[in-house]
Amino acid sequence: MASQFEGFKKKDMNATRISHTAETKKYQNPCFPQASFEILSKYRSQFKHLNPEKRHEPRVPQTTNGTVTPSSDPVVSTECIMKLARMRLREDCSSYSINPFPEISEENSKDMELAFNLLMAAEKFSIQQFDSAEKLLGQCVPFASRCDSPLRRVVTHFAEALRERIDRERGRINLERKIVDLEESLMMFKSASLSFEQKLPLGQISQFTGMQAILDSMALARNIHLIDFGIRSGSHWIILMQGLASRKDNPVELLKITAVGTSKHKLETTGKWLSSFAESLNLPFSFRTVISELNDLKDCFFEVKAEEMVAVYLFLNLCGILASADHLESFIVFVKKLNPCVIAIVEMEVNTNTPIFMDRFYEAIFFASAVFDLLDTCLKEDIMHRKMIEEIYLRQMILSMITEESDERIQRFTKIDFWRELFARFDLVEAELSQLSLDQANLVLKTSPCWSSATIDMNGKSMILGWNGTPILSLSVWKLS
Repeated sequence: MASQFEGFKKKDMNATRISHTAETKKYQNPCFPQASFEILSKYRSQFKHLNPEKRHEPRVPQTTNGTVTPSSDPVVSTECIMKLARMRLREDCSSYSINPFPEISEENSKDMELAFNLLMAAEKFSIQQFDSAEKLLGQCVPFASRCDSPLRRVVTHFAEALRERIDRERGRINLERKIVDLEESLMMFKSASLSFEQKLPLGQISQFTGMQAILDSMALARNIHLIDFGIRSGSHWIILMQGLASRKDNPVELLKITAVGTSKHKLETTGKWLSSFAESLNLPFSFRTVISELNDLKDCFFEVKAEEMVAVYLFLNLCGILASADHLESFIVFVKKLNPCVIAIVEMEVNTNTPIFMDRFYEAIFFASAVFDLLDTCLKEDIMHRKMIEEIYLRQMILSMITEESDERIQRFTKIDFWRELFARFDLVEAELSQLSLDQANLVLKTSPCWSSATIDMNGKSMILGWNGTPILSLSVWKLS
């Protein structure tokens, strides 16, 4: 715990309304994932209980007496090739030929050689053998391309980041990197952001499951107050709105959403979209905005009434303040003051919060390999948006992981076990996901043939979403003790 979160304090933990109206008939919102609305009603009869014990492990080559037996599948995943390269790195490299695994294809062999050179360069950098590292990187970049296979795009991004890190260490550049808001950067290209939300299985599953978890906790509530600290397009709340509108008992008297962010225009635009949709459902609705950074919130920003039942939704918000123990501590205490009946949290399931460079490098590159494979499969017919996501969002994430150290690394990620231990100190109790939530997650997974490599597992009471068994997102639900 201490190695992940150095300096975290161990102290006592006791601790302008905007109305929107729109003429529904005249308004069409391209952000609303209409196809998703029909999923549950269309396929409800096909529900199959999710088996939490069923695990999907990536097909990683097995070793017998030190001999590697690669998969016979014609398509080898990017992560699998990366792991082959790491295994080769750990062996006596002098005993290998250019193609140490003759059973894999020539193309996969070339990819593995690129991966091997990249990993070797990182190892050389970690022991300050900069000349050797640069020489190895020189063998990577000319043969890798962002327009080629997922592996070669991964190699390109990591090689560029590692080269920049070496330049900084050698004093060639005195770079004070501008802190980039990854969410803000992606939202600049709304169409790419919507593809990210709607065409990728993990986003859809986390949305449906998270919304169902909130609905489960609001079964008897008539005045509902949803607080969203990163609302983005707001499409996830449409799922919840439909659930509330379909209630036969306990009809909603008022649904209020408070959205927190730094762009007033974007929040107001999202509010208009949501107001329009609520009107089409005849759902009493109110939308408020709070323009603030997470580390500068005040009680007076929120209008929580005694009769309201509050739910909090956090989607990749905690990772942005993980670097500061004080800010994270203050934020969790602030959320508790809102007295929510449920807190739904989605975070990346990868640990880049370790101070050891090579540990962070391997975590990052295996994680990125799975994500690039996911994008390549699910956005195969949408190459423009795939490139935007990789160039804007993932490139900045990789640069932050590789080039920055200590206080420089603002964007950090950690795994559910860390959050579980931390939240326990704030008297937050992990809640079970309902069987309906699990059924819906499994159902969403079946809606697209290209999502067949997405995986759903359970870690304790939390859901882990991955690609070919590699964890990517965690969804957890918490309540006050």
